[in-house]
Amino acid sequence: MTRSLNDAITNYISIKKSVLKPSTIARYSNLFENHLKDYFKETTLDDVTNRVLQKYVDRKLTNGTTPTVIKEAILLIKLSLKREAKFEEFTMPFIDLDIPSKSKHKHIETLTRLEEKILLNHIIQNDKSKFCGVILSLLTGMRIGEICALKWLDIDLKKRQITVNKTLQRICVKNKKSIIEIGKTKTSSGTRTIPICNALYDILLSLKPSNRDSYFLTNNNKPKEPRNYRKIYKTLLKKLKIKSTSFHALRHTFATRLIENKVDIKTISELLGHASTNITISIYVHSEYNTKRKAVKSLDYLILK
Repeated sequence: MTRSLNDAITNYISIKKSVLKPSTIARYSNLFENHLKDYFKETTLDDVTNRVLQKYVDRKLTNGTTPTVIKEAILLIKLSLKREAKFEEFTMPFIDLDIPSKSKHKHIETLTRLEEKILLNHIIQNDKSKFCGVILSLLTGMRIGEICALKWLDIDLKKRQITVNKTLQRICVKNKKSIIEIGKTKTSSGTRTIPICNALYDILLSLKPSNRDSYFLTNNNKPKEPRNYRKIYKTLLKKLKIKSTSFHALRHTFATRLIENKVDIKTISELLGHASTNITISIYVHSEYNTKRKAVKSLDYLILK
């Protein structure tokens, strides 16, 4: 009997559990349960053709599934098929699908300079301990998962630097109890050292606990979850009457300020822990209308000099 596509996918996920991050395995498992299992329940490996997969893509698009999710689902199918072709008597089919790309001009949330100033001043004057993670993200660009996993041991005040080498996230798999995982950073480039500016140094010095093995956000041996700290951040924005933005907007704000101050892209990319400068460029380097106006206005000298 010919092996089913679902069996090939579940087999691939099971085998990769020992080499892939738990969060990746969880993502693959959820993709299978939510987007592949039912649709391909009667599909064998011999049935898999480019036409069959394109029909699946078209159906998912019609039902409102995002192109990003569809691409991830197709990638999981391809990886499973490649393994079957490598170790079983199976020939990998030709796959060339039409999947629309997401918009390249996604709006990036940032705080204005005034909002950033209001936020920092309030925290410094009122409760640095409770909102220290907000300051840290604004002044280092660290992700919320990295901040939640950060320990005071990772902060070297003598060298004035922070070592980022892990991240915290809650992993949810359908029909299973979710778990908290503290593991490696999002990518290998995410492991990095970030210099501490003078303003941040003074704040950290005032908060430094006696137990350096404690977590940065809690000052004890129990970390705070990202979803809980996001709620704290949202509550603060509401209190200060600042427009509601995601916590990730703090990271975007950090990068935007560096770009405004003419810091080179390679340095910004390394500080953010991006895998390549292309990622940094695609996210942050965009020409706003005022920039275009200034560029065109600079040509006036050709006529008016």
